[in-house]
Amino acid sequence: MISQIIRNYFDGFRWSNFKGKVANVAYMIVYFSCILPVVAGFFEKGEYALVYFAIAIPLIHIINSGCVHNMRMPKLMYMVPLSQNMKREYIVKSAVFRIVFCTFLGIVCALPIYLMGLCNILTYILIVYNVFTLALLFCGMNERYGIEDDGKWTEIKSTTVRGVVQGVNVFATIVSSFLMACMLCLDVNLMTKEVPILFAIPAVLIQLPLTVKYMTYWKVAVDRAMTYETSYDK
Repeated sequence: MISQIIRNYFDGFRWSNFKGKVANVAYMIVYFSCILPVVAGFFEKGEYALVYFAIAIPLIHIINSGCVHNMRMPKLMYMVPLSQNMKREYIVKSAVFRIVFCTFLGIVCALPIYLMGLCNILTYILIVYNVFTLALLFCGMNERYGIEDDGKWTEIKSTTVRGVVQGVNVFATIVSSFLMACMLCLDVNLMTKEVPILFAIPAVLIQLPLTVKYMTYWKVAVDRAMTYETSYDK
């Protein structure tokens, strides 16, 4: 099952899946996050570019993954007579794999920054924690940003508690990652002193409680993905 999960995950990145609004989002992410900073000459030194892209690449991957992966099985698997336990196992393991893979990508990309002495261990942990949080929100329990074959979007209403928790957490995490990247690019020494504590405080007091709250919806999301009708026919 693991091999099938891995294969289905990477199959999801086929260009045919990036269409319509999703393709436009992907273009904007790549342009504003990768191409524009280079063209505009934002990086005075090579190490600054390394810092920026070490943070940006995992985030770009997570957002694009969220565009093409939903918390559900492929359509054909709903037509196969699988037991409820097998369905649940596939759904849960798929979600866990997406979270683990994206987090591992963040660990690997940020590791050179730490090994080169461009940040301390706290900053490194915060970078990886932000990657994990976004991986959970966009790739793990993702019922909002997937592609629907009939052109419709599955959305969590922003007025619901779950929508507010997700939105606030995403906003706080992206802002934290962006500010850390900017500060590392402006002055690497800033993130090797006491400044990372300023990022750790909201991570513990805001992001972590919101993440724990969001995890309480895990069973609901898994149950929703168990049937074809609640996964595709919205």
